[in-house]
Amino acid sequence: MSDVYAASTESYLRSLYAAERHRRSCQIQSIDQLLEWQLDARHDLYQIVGLQRMQEELAGHVPAIEYEISAEIDGYTRTRCTIETEPGFALSFWLLKPDQAGPHPLAVLPHGHDKIGSDTTVGVAHSDEHAQKITVEDRDIGVQAVKRGYLAIAPAARGTSGDVGIPDIGDRHGARSCRSQFMHAILAGRTATAERVWDVMRLIDWAIADFDIDESNILVMGNSGGGVITLYSAACDERITCAVPSCSFAPYVSETGYIHHCDCNAIPGISRWGEIWDLTALIAPRHLCIVNGRADKLFSVDEVERAVTGTRRIYDAIELSDRFEHHWGPAGHRFYSDLMWPFVSRIDD
Repeated sequence: MSDVYAASTESYLRSLYAAERHRRSCQIQSIDQLLEWQLDARHDLYQIVGLQRMQEELAGHVPAIEYEISAEIDGYTRTRCTIETEPGFALSFWLLKPDQAGPHPLAVLPHGHDKIGSDTTVGVAHSDEHAQKITVEDRDIGVQAVKRGYLAIAPAARGTSGDVGIPDIGDRHGARSCRSQFMHAILAGRTATAERVWDVMRLIDWAIADFDIDESNILVMGNSGGGVITLYSAACDERITCAVPSCSFAPYVSETGYIHHCDCNAIPGISRWGEIWDLTALIAPRHLCIVNGRADKLFSVDEVERAVTGTRRIYDAIELSDRFEHHWGPAGHRFYSDLMWPFVSRIDD
């Protein structure tokens, strides 16, 4: 599929998304300037994403937890749970708890477009083909995390998991539940991204309250749409100490105006706030490891490099370049454990 528009359309889009329209573009030269910039930039992001509205409307809500099936695995316990992150909405997730005593580092591991994504994350295969995909593409990151001592949480994601969110009944939204979720969210003054980030934040609240968690080591890691959730969660929640988005990092729009991400990740008005590297400026000075697949057909290599350059400029400006890494995996749209975990392990040490 071509990502090149007709000349007249490209000219129009270049004007529409011009950099000078980015009201919160991060143009800092020091860490003090960064921290000052973040105050207003994060506040504005909360508003434009819809998290501010969710905080106001859901103030005082206490999530209820239900524990369902549980199994003892080699070195850890795997438990199926649900959490009511807002009244009337129950989010399913897997909890993987190491056998050894805490305090444990915490890993929250959102997935992307995968109807059984939380199962994939913890290695619960539904078929031989599914099991092979999990193994070949390193997709059981929940198991990888718990074996490294993390208390790991693998939540379903609203709109991209088969039984979580608002389904597209009648195929009104192209038989895509992720788009149905997005449309219902924006009518309520929020976004699907805000809802997914809200769920991650409530899971962190619960884990800290109910378990012996090392709050100096909170990791969020996800692939594809889960990588988008990872980026926004880390930008919005400063408790997250390390973010590892996989096969999801690219500009909101290319230099010619092409949109790379699924529309369920859209934030109305985000290009008037800034670009994807401005989002990562809200993660700095915390640790950030971005991984892309060189053969991933969803994202242009040149555009990914453009976004990485924008992020690297931020970390260089605050003289903490060792806290940011970008890696190219040799294949496509998948996890790359050999590129992600060494970065995380260096932080743990």
